[in-house]
Amino acid sequence: MQGFASQALVGRDPEIAAVLADLRSAELRGALVVAEAGMGKSALANVVSAKLGQEMPVHRIHASSALTGIPFGALAPLLPVLSAEETDSPLAVMRALLGRLRPAGEAGTAATPLLVVDDAHALDESSADLLSQLMASGRVRMLILTRSITDIPAGIPSQVWSGIISRHHLPPLTDTQVHELCSQVLGGPVLSTTSAELARRSGGNPMFVLALVAETRRAGALAERHGVWLMGANADPPQGRLGDLLKAQLSGLSSDEREAMEIIALAEPVPVAVAFKLGLHRSVDALTAANLVSVEDDGNRLLRPRHPLYGQLVRHMVPAARSARLRQRVLEIMPEDTESMDGLLRSVGWSLDCGAAVPDEQLLRAAFMANNFFDSDFALRAAREVQDPALLPAARVQKARAHFQRTNFDAAQELVNGTVEAATDLTTAKMGTLLRVQLGQRLSDAAQRLGAARAAWEAAISRIAAAADAAGTLDAELRTDIDSSRRGVALLGALIEVAEGNYRSTGVLVEGLLEEARAAEDTEAVMVATALMGEIHAGSGRSETAVHFTREALAIVTHSDHRFLTYYQFVLHRHLSALLWAGYWDEVSSSVHQDFATTSRSALQVGGTVDMCMAVMELRRGNLEAALPKLTAAIEGMRTHDPDGSLSLALSIAAQLAAAAGDTGRADELLADWDSLEPRGTAGTRVIARGNRLAAEYARTGDPRALTALREAAEQAEEHGLVAAEFELRCLSMSAGDPTTMNRLLKLSEDVQGPRARAVNIFARAVLDQDVSGLLRFAGESGESGDADAAALAPLALHEALRLAKAGGDRTQIQRVQRAIGKSSENTGAGRNAMAPPSLTRREKDVAALVARGYRNAEIAGRLFLSVRTVEGHIYRIFEKLGISRREELTAELVGE
Repeated sequence: MQGFASQALVGRDPEIAAVLADLRSAELRGALVVAEAGMGKSALANVVSAKLGQEMPVHRIHASSALTGIPFGALAPLLPVLSAEETDSPLAVMRALLGRLRPAGEAGTAATPLLVVDDAHALDESSADLLSQLMASGRVRMLILTRSITDIPAGIPSQVWSGIISRHHLPPLTDTQVHELCSQVLGGPVLSTTSAELARRSGGNPMFVLALVAETRRAGALAERHGVWLMGANADPPQGRLGDLLKAQLSGLSSDEREAMEIIALAEPVPVAVAFKLGLHRSVDALTAANLVSVEDDGNRLLRPRHPLYGQLVRHMVPAARSARLRQRVLEIMPEDTESMDGLLRSVGWSLDCGAAVPDEQLLRAAFMANNFFDSDFALRAAREVQDPALLPAARVQKARAHFQRTNFDAAQELVNGTVEAATDLTTAKMGTLLRVQLGQRLSDAAQRLGAARAAWEAAISRIAAAADAAGTLDAELRTDIDSSRRGVALLGALIEVAEGNYRSTGVLVEGLLEEARAAEDTEAVMVATALMGEIHAGSGRSETAVHFTREALAIVTHSDHRFLTYYQFVLHRHLSALLWAGYWDEVSSSVHQDFATTSRSALQVGGTVDMCMAVMELRRGNLEAALPKLTAAIEGMRTHDPDGSLSLALSIAAQLAAAAGDTGRADELLADWDSLEPRGTAGTRVIARGNRLAAEYARTGDPRALTALREAAEQAEEHGLVAAEFELRCLSMSAGDPTTMNRLLKLSEDVQGPRARAVNIFARAVLDQDVSGLLRFAGESGESGDADAAALAPLALHEALRLAKAGGDRTQIQRVQRAIGKSSENTGAGRNAMAPPSLTRREKDVAALVARGYRNAEIAGRLFLSVRTVEGHIYRIFEKLGISRREELTAELVGE
């Protein structure tokens, strides 16, 4: 892997432009760039220096803490050998420096030199004063790089405050920028949630990102699979170069600062008031100034290590005996907080590390919370410590959840078996059922397994209620919980029906359950019911209505203090699906980046789902170049974690794209992968996956039977009321050049919500009306409107316009269409649109090439070992795809040979 200095600078274009503008400005004398170590100050200076090198002389000096006590020590590389008397004279040093920066004979004519000062916080006072004077006089411009402006000797900061020098700050890289950096370093597609996990752990610090990539690769946690980079679970303390970098940042701490850092890392988050009671206020100020500790201000000011890596390293370095002493000291001031999620996990984890006793109830709650945050290691550790026989079934469920998240499905199944039947409390019965549902959804007989889980849950509720009634403990609170559990049973039954595509009958049931849950203030049931309502509406073609429901469900998950993170994947998948159907691209991105950030530890589990969503979004926009890496990454991510059975859909879409691009080898590999899978997912997902598989087969072979089968699949979807799936299949048929689908597609597009349906409606109506002018107008306006769905249909509209114009024989109209096609090609460049006119298959290209060379049908049949009838069929489809009607129009250029 390349080092940071050799990487192309990522995510700093705005800062580079601003610094360049300021250094070229006649009103300013320089620019100051402030950022913590590793944020890319030096890399930015390299880019700026290279760009300004043709405009002005550029010189660079590096300040160092080793030279701080030496007068003019930082300037030594630019100074000639001076006598002791000259060294003691600032004037003599200034003359010598100017002689180097502005040689005699050039002072009046040459451009003002630029002096780049790295690590300016380590400048000695003499150098800083001299540089300040030179800058104030206008004899030099300066680009000053520092970790802290307050640590620079006074002359330079005063010019910053007075506005003579501009000030710039380098923020951490965003998740998107970290993804770009990782893709650049690793040289291939990276699962977006893998890069998101690296961004979380590094805090967006580029140096730490690169060190993390190197360390996780060395440890085997970051690995390449089928060309895609994916992250496995990794909780090891930082080692290797990464550990050295972190230790270097901590090396200059005093003993008091080190102790404060240890307490904050071990007890995070630490309220600022508690730190002050412990006498750590000066150390906290120093750690904050050094960017080692950050202060969260969300109503209760809390201290945390600046980056998770700092906390992980410090906790690893503190000996157990010292940790126990520090824990006792903290507990004297700050009682154990077991109410908040952070407080509970901190308290239990630190206690276990010190060998202190932890109540079983706290251990169980900690295991539950850790699983919610996908921290499987800690969940297993806490659950294994539970000793109370009455709590062991619940502990088994949490251990099973941890194994499920680790993809140890057999171990999870073995642990969860019998827990619902043995449960003596409603929570254990529910959690065991939810896990059985997750395990069952992975298999082809999901409906049967989910039905069995539902029956076991219902029996457990009745058994628990009867036992409480017999014992006289069936109070109002327990009755409310029982009612909530029975709503859960009903919703699970609805989930089974929805998965089978029974939208019409199930919608009324779920709507009633939602009203009931709202009246009872049963937030959990409201969340599940709104997610299901969203799925029902999206599957029925009412995507814009669906989004209103799924937004509410996701808001409950992300704003309920982590209570419902168990449902995160379930809700996220339905929300993203609704957004995609509705074409709400901006909200897709915000849901992926903002909502996902609140539950970032789920990165490894939802990675395939997220990248699949982003790939489909780019395809709908017609951006194939951006979609393919995402789709490739999604496939690999879903090979490990595919809770919703979307892998077959991803494979079929990828196969179709490969076949359409003429990459038959890749298409065959993907189709073989598809064929090896057992059918999974909802009825709608299975139907759309099969439709894309048939479209891929048709694009690969040109076999009309595949197109017929695709049409039949759409008719079956219509028969079963799978409106959204039928619409998708009809669109696939339309893209493949099937003229028989237009009437039904026109009717569907009037009932289906979303911009895609509106675009299809206009397009289909123009085709059916044989309105060439309307198709040209549609294609032209789509490019100007910014409507991605309309723009995606524009090439197909031009193709149909050309076909209709040639069929009509109007030469003026034909030329008009051809000009529009030529203009469109110039504007779009080489990128291929997701809804572009159907391309020729490899066999069709072979036939077309021979036709273009003048061979007759019988001769072509003999050369290609085909029947004459098969050749005639190929020629018919070639003419249809290319919008021509005579053999003379088929040129080598049109074939693309």
